Amino acid sequence: MSTFFLGLDFSGKKFAESASEWQQVNSYKQRRVLRSGEYVDLVGYEIHTAMPKNKGRTLLWFSDLHFWGNLETDEKVAAESSVFINELQPDYLVCGGDVIMYSSALPKVRTFLQSLPAKSGKMAIPGNWEHAKKWLRMKDWRNFYDQAGFSLLVNAGCSFDEFFFYGTDDLRKGKASGPEEIPPGREAVFLTHSPDAFVHISTSKILEQTTLVMCGHTHGGQIRLPLWGALLTSSRYWRKFDYGHFVNSQSGSNMIVSSGLGCSTISLRIACRRELVLVNFV
Repeated sequence: MSTFFLGLDFSGKKFAESASEWQQVNSYKQRRVLRSGEYVDLVGYEIHTAMPKNKGRTLLWFSDLHFWGNLETDEKVAAESSVFINELQPDYLVCGGDVIMYSSALPKVRTFLQSLPAKSGKMAIPGNWEHAKKWLRMKDWRNFYDQAGFSLLVNAGCSFDEFFFYGTDDLRKGKASGPEEIPPGREAVFLTHSPDAFVHISTSKILEQTTLVMCGHTHGGQIRLPLWGALLTSSRYWRKFDYGHFVNSQSGSNMIVSSGLGCSTISLRIACRRELVLVNFV
């Protein structure tokens, strides 16, 4: 069973050597805000692609909505995010899990998801809160995302253009595992709710073909204190992967950890803005 203290997840096995290969190159203070709304920021990253045909393509990531179902803030965050995403018209759109606090919010989340466009593909992965709803099985979530126009990837992959997108199950509540192989001639983009999950499943072979890993779960701390940073992260590695852009020193793979769109447990953010993440492949 998972146990926590000050946001540190003591459950399960740690992979300290693998984690140490990741070096932060862009922190919360260094984030590049492309546009600020009343509730949501649009944050941008440029990631070098290994495939010339993938240059110029865009990926939009959002995660950790944690909609309660009865909060005015939920509707305002959804409306503002929908406007941003419809204006951007990204090639790929990814929902990174933890979409609800209560099941009563599911209709609102589905309506929000249905309002979002993508030129090539819309994908989703489960978070720990999806598994926490014991009365909703994964086939129910798959049906929910199908109705919203998204493909749910649970330890499964799909290809668009010269990309291979692979979505993992949640590490804490599910059974995260990596692909048996990455299709030749494609570069991999991994979609994991928690950065811990990719550290857990990654091998040198996987890293060699991985251009980007997209993550959420930490909320960027949700509450960030001056001179300290993230207060809570819910990670086995505490604040190492709290937020930002990381590069693997062995493979050059990139990892981006987002602060998400919602709040968990308490509806409060301090010095940590809600965000959408736009990735431009260059």
